[in-house]
Amino acid sequence: MGKYTIPGATARIKNNEYQSNAVSLEIIAAQARPPQQEQDDQVRSGESSSIDDNSLFIRLLTDRTEVYIGELITATIKIYSQVNLSGIDQTFKGPDFTGFFTERLEVPPLRNLEREVYNGEIYYTGILRKVAIIPQQTGEIIIGPFDIDVSVRQEVRRRISDPFFDDFIFPDIQNVPLTLESKTVKIRVKPLPGNAPPSFAGAVGDFRLSSSLNKTVSATNEPLTLKYIITGTGNLKLMDEPVVNIPSGLEKYDPVINTNMNNPLSGIKTYEYLIVPQMPGTYTIEPAEFTYFNPSTGKYNTLFSESFRVNIEKGQWDTLSPVISGVIKEDVQLLNQDIQYIRTRPFRLVLNPTYFAGSSFYYVVMVVILLIFIVLLMIRERINLYNADTIQLRKRKADKYAGKRLKHCNELLLQEKYTEFYDMLLAALWRYLSDKLNIPLAILSKETAQENLSKLEVNREIVDEFFHITSECEMARYTPTADYSGAKQLYHHALDIISKIHQKLK
Repeated sequence: MGKYTIPGATARIKNNEYQSNAVSLEIIAAQARPPQQEQDDQVRSGESSSIDDNSLFIRLLTDRTEVYIGELITATIKIYSQVNLSGIDQTFKGPDFTGFFTERLEVPPLRNLEREVYNGEIYYTGILRKVAIIPQQTGEIIIGPFDIDVSVRQEVRRRISDPFFDDFIFPDIQNVPLTLESKTVKIRVKPLPGNAPPSFAGAVGDFRLSSSLNKTVSATNEPLTLKYIITGTGNLKLMDEPVVNIPSGLEKYDPVINTNMNNPLSGIKTYEYLIVPQMPGTYTIEPAEFTYFNPSTGKYNTLFSESFRVNIEKGQWDTLSPVISGVIKEDVQLLNQDIQYIRTRPFRLVLNPTYFAGSSFYYVVMVVILLIFIVLLMIRERINLYNADTIQLRKRKADKYAGKRLKHCNELLLQEKYTEFYDMLLAALWRYLSDKLNIPLAILSKETAQENLSKLEVNREIVDEFFHITSECEMARYTPTADYSGAKQLYHHALDIISKIHQKLK
């Protein structure tokens, strides 16, 4: 037992030497198997092996558990399995990251599980979700548990005795729904050191600062564009603008801010300022200050941009600059424009003797509008009452959803995709029964379904036919030597049985 590395092999071909990569192996102790007597007891009783918390579970993993406020954390939701999974609800809500700013990270769809050693045992694992989280408060923050629904494919082996032949074992495949619950995760969030410079504006991470000015020679009232670019990894979306000081004689407007993220962890943030020269002269734009806190070093770093020297000449149409030392922002757009002449020709005002407001037609329109408003309120109230009964609403929509799923089954059948056909047909039948009986799919089983259908006075023959179809689907899907010749007949049989159940449960 232990970890070993097999070095790469070397081969020489036509005076050229080629070398393969090294391979790392981890040898662990063999896992204990149930005693043979226990396996025989399960076969005789027709039961499947139990699934404990050590053979199937989910974990919320964080790349660090002690951070500074505002520091990025990558949270990963991962499933570990030693059993045969048949389905995972990847639309689960997930944990409630209270006290964090969150951003979803893209992960490829989970199609295959990979082998991984955890606590000395081999598991099949897969990443379900990744989230970038940024703590917004100090102290110990607890990320609570969350649930996820899965289904496990189990083979129940039944021993059947026959008076004429020997005993034989009959395999039966079942999809068992389960709900997994994660454990709580604690994150310790430390406050930032108290010696922050005045130019610190909440940036936490590792950043770089650059700047540019579109031109250094201009004229009064001709705008300049001053741009500051911050790149790096950290809380780009949460930081404020750097400290920018503009000399008097140049008017600065609020910046246009653009944030382009390569991913939720890193990107580029630009601040673009419009600068309008008010007076001729030579000005120096001092370097901007940008301070950020680097969690890896535990220190504040202050960056300075370039300084720019600008020569402003008097504009061609600028006649006010020698007189006016400062112009408010609202006046900038009016400079260099001629004043329009006031109209001096006489004009005539005509009194309109009739008005729409107060006329008979006006009151008729108001009454009609009021009646329409009342009718709309009544219709809305009826719709709300109709939808308030969630149980009946789910039952009413069960047939509609079943029709859509069965239509998709027919398309798979025509394309001769039999494996997907039996999967979809089996799911359509169970989901239809779940909606009709108002029983969550996670706790619905053959026994509970039979009990509830019996209470609703559904004929025993119809119930037996329904579960005969589900058994046929399971056998055809999981038996290696399945015969697909009866798929079309099974499809029409499913349509007929759903129609019969619909008639009984109207």
